[in-house]
Amino acid sequence: MQWLSQYGYLIIVFIVLLAVFAFVFMKAVSAYSKHNKTYKAQEAELKRLTALKEKYKNATLDMLETYDESEISEGMALLYQIALQKSDDMEEAFRAMPKEKQYVYVLDVFTQDGSAGEFFTQNSEILTSIIVEALNAIGMTAFASELSVFAKMFDKDDEDVSYSTAAIEKFDKMMQEKDILAKIKLSSSKYIKENYDILKC
Repeated sequence: MQWLSQYGYLIIVFIVLLAVFAFVFMKAVSAYSKHNKTYKAQEAELKRLTALKEKYKNATLDMLETYDESEISEGMALLYQIALQKSDDMEEAFRAMPKEKQYVYVLDVFTQDGSAGEFFTQNSEILTSIIVEALNAIGMTAFASELSVFAKMFDKDDEDVSYSTAAIEKFDKMMQEKDILAKIKLSSSKYIKENYDILKC
């Protein structure tokens, strides 16, 4: 009892250290697990994109007719992206691309972003300035008109429309309810087939 009263604080310190160790250990396990999941997800995505590139790099129009229409625009845009990355100046290379390729590329970026708000805040003017043209080109004129009004919110020179988080959320919700992204993919697929001689790599 005398020893306990004299050295009892050591037991308390030991228990505290044990608790700290357990906490740190659990944190480390959690961090490793999260990192591992992220790594596996990135590895899976890399394999998917590699397979997509191989599938589309020599695709003919007849082959496109048999492909999933929801992936055709992504497959073609991926080939354009790879070509752009090989250039010394990606923006200059993009501007040198035929308008048809620019449209397919920007529409894919729009669908990949998954949100109009995300698209306009995360991309440069070289893309945001042609998205409405691209939508009109694939026949989505009604949505193009709606988006052109929405885009003014991100135009620094337009003082008539103020930036509004609520308006962005409302617009993105409308897109989701109308399944706009899926419609863009399907319309882009049709556009690619109709303009294949220009759009092929």
